Amino acid sequence: MEQDFYYLCGYCGKNGNVLHQKFHIDHFVPKSLDKKREKDYYNLVLACPRCNLSKSDKWPTEDIARPHNGKSGFVDPADPEFDEHLERNEKGYVVGKTSVGKSMCNMLHLDIRRTDIYWNAAQLKTQLKELEELYREGRLTEQQKDIYIETNMIFNEYIDQAFIKGE
Repeated sequence: MEQDFYYLCGYCGKNGNVLHQKFHIDHFVPKSLDKKREKDYYNLVLACPRCNLSKSDKWPTEDIARPHNGKSGFVDPADPEFDEHLERNEKGYVVGKTSVGKSMCNMLHLDIRRTDIYWNAAQLKTQLKELEELYREGRLTEQQKDIYIETNMIFNEYIDQAFIKGE
């Protein structure tokens, strides 16, 4: 399942590899509403602990066939419709594009969480890996060494902020 979600939380996009966090398995349609889908692979979502606990058994429509009513509810992260409702802005925050997306942000507390921290940390980790590869190959310039040190300091700052925020 982790590979299918690329080690990312299906709801907020947190990279589990960056923060070395053990993710949960969320039941998109809550088990409490549909016991038949408890082991249905297509009902499972890889979720960070914060998103899974925030979503819990919430299901605003109370109709297992309707995850949202056009104004509030949820969109399955594996559904192409997901990107119509949510996006990541230029600062790294997850924001709602539609009423349903805004509703999801509110119910999952994405509107008050620092989703930018782990997004930016993941971007920095990618840059660090690229610089480390250049170092291993003996092709890292003095300027790139300085960039590596600065990037590593910023990365560690993001990690510290994430832990402070309970992420």
